[in-house]
Amino acid sequence: VVDRFGRAQSLRVSHLARALVALGFWAAAWLLPADKILLVFLATNAALALLTQFATPAELAMLPDLVDRERLVPANALLQISWLIAEGLGIVALSPLLIKLAGVPAVGLLGMGLCLVAAALVMPLPRGGSGTPRSEDQEIDWKNMAADLQAGWLAIVRDRLILIVVLQATLAAAMLLILVSLLPGLASRSLGLGAEDTVFLLLPGGLGFVLGAAAVSRWAERFSRPTWITSGLIGLGAGTSLMGLVIDKPESLLLIPVLILAMGTSLAFIIISARTILQERPPALMRGRVIAAQLALANAAAVIPLLLGGALADQVGGGPVMAALGLLAIGAGLIGWVLTSDEGSGPTDKDCVQAPPG
Repeated sequence: VVDRFGRAQSLRVSHLARALVALGFWAAAWLLPADKILLVFLATNAALALLTQFATPAELAMLPDLVDRERLVPANALLQISWLIAEGLGIVALSPLLIKLAGVPAVGLLGMGLCLVAAALVMPLPRGGSGTPRSEDQEIDWKNMAADLQAGWLAIVRDRLILIVVLQATLAAAMLLILVSLLPGLASRSLGLGAEDTVFLLLPGGLGFVLGAAAVSRWAERFSRPTWITSGLIGLGAGTSLMGLVIDKPESLLLIPVLILAMGTSLAFIIISARTILQERPPALMRGRVIAAQLALANAAAVIPLLLGGALADQVGGGPVMAALGLLAIGAGLIGWVLTSDEGSGPTDKDCVQAPPG
């Protein structure tokens, strides 16, 4: 859909649809009895996850249509940092304050307003958004939707670099979700922190991500994209393993924020470099499908570890689970580095990445 209907158009429709979901949340939270509110939360999460699967590939696939290749890494860094700041403000500041002042339903009204502002901001973007003029074979054909989906996966499987990057990015995304889910319980049990205070342990990670994004932007061409990803996976793995070793020791309270900062920096190396490769490497008309396939794989891959991670941590302890995850990340980084050492990270000869006119 993103590739064929146009990336800007998909983004506009996604923002407007999310505004409707937020409005529905406000109405349901206001009108329904308290015993039904859990269903409202579940339905809202499901709808937003569905719409995000359209919006995120549209945003990422559209970046190379708006900036030239030399500025693609800084553009990705800026986009990722803005996402991080927005999520932090929403989770840490806006939502709790609004709930205290006006109640839970008001969050829906705020969300609707923000989505409408986002839709207005993307209205001036070029309508086509595919980098090439629309042709008849680009028109949507619902009968061939299965072939369209298959084409995205084939584009990944047939390019060794894309396949390795997709797997590495999926591993990093799954690790991030597992760590975020495990950290509050571990910090509460081992360090004596209240559950409501553990969210502040994530702040060094956000700062580290900003520092990592700045480093990638400044020295993007000094190292190849796969090298940035490898260094990020090794740094993320080392930080995770060390945290697993010291998390049960109360005297390590000062070391943990340092490790989280280093892990945030490493995540920036991985995410920004991987997404840049997925924008540069595939043909322009396949870019949205490749990115959407990677995001779908990351979401699917995170389900099983999220379900099993807590139970496994209860059985053997959170520290050993984190140490094992860290070793897995280090291994993935080293294997990827060996397999991609002879690969370039730039676009293929079929790529259609273009700079904007002028």
